Amino acid sequence: MTKNIKAQNKKFLKLLFVIKKVTEVLSRKIKQNRRGRPRKFNLFQIIACLVYKVKKGIKSFRELEYRINQDTEFKQVVGIEESPDYSYFAKLSRKIEKEYMQDIKDILIAKIEPDMSIAIVDSTPLRSAKNDSEAKIGIHITIGFFRGYKLHLLCTGKEEVIPLFWILTGANEHDSRQEELLYRAWGFGCEIVLADAGYDCSRWFNIANELKVKFVAGINKRNMKNKNNVSNSFRSKNIRFLETEEGKKLYKQRTKIERLFSKLKGEYNLENVRLKGFRNYKRYIDWILITFLFEQLLRKLEGKKFSFAYEWNQ
Repeated sequence: MTKNIKAQNKKFLKLLFVIKKVTEVLSRKIKQNRRGRPRKFNLFQIIACLVYKVKKGIKSFRELEYRINQDTEFKQVVGIEESPDYSYFAKLSRKIEKEYMQDIKDILIAKIEPDMSIAIVDSTPLRSAKNDSEAKIGIHITIGFFRGYKLHLLCTGKEEVIPLFWILTGANEHDSRQEELLYRAWGFGCEIVLADAGYDCSRWFNIANELKVKFVAGINKRNMKNKNNVSNSFRSKNIRFLETEEGKKLYKQRTKIERLFSKLKGEYNLENVRLKGFRNYKRYIDWILITFLFEQLLRKLEGKKFSFAYEWNQ
């Protein structure tokens, strides 16, 4: 790696070091096919380029190819003479997303080691291009009707707010239909799951009871005639718990996921109104969240505390 790195690029150099370490762990987990010609670009180089795409706000693989070829320092650091072709990026990114994305997430979360005792679930609207034929019409409390998609997210809710699992759906999918988030929380060993009123339904409380997970949701007044006469005993118990000081204090932790969405939209441009197509939006979201996890691992290694502040305000 070159020593002639400009001061403003030093942080990205550190990030590349973290990517290198994670891909080394990943390479040991996967079986390498040694037949045929050796690959021109290794796993580290491709993942580094895809993270570069996120950090530079690059929208397409054609632009990525052009920008990398113009960036001599980046090419020196990752050890390439020229950028991979845009079609090669498309091919390799599909392979990584299909075969290795889950392993990358697992390695990052394991190395970050966040406190998973409390988890939070919520969704955020993502508007897409007006001519996106795959987008759906949805409604959100702050922006009203919109055309696009929804990101449903499970994250930790203690000092570090770390994404654990996410699902992208059409904008018309209701939050309460994403029960997989609850099962994933149980799989991560979460003891408490917090959610807003959109998840206040008997199905979620019944599943949480079966999994022996404490589920705390905001009160959905439209889903009941009288809060003193709720048929589901778990929902009734939740209402009484939210009226206690302990319940109020615990439920306040739920706003952390909203602050995370704000950071992802403000710093990483999570919502991209130029994108169209479910697969393109999903790839875009996946790499933003993976990049966020890489950066949180870097903060961990540097001994820095988690912060909702944007990068330029830290």
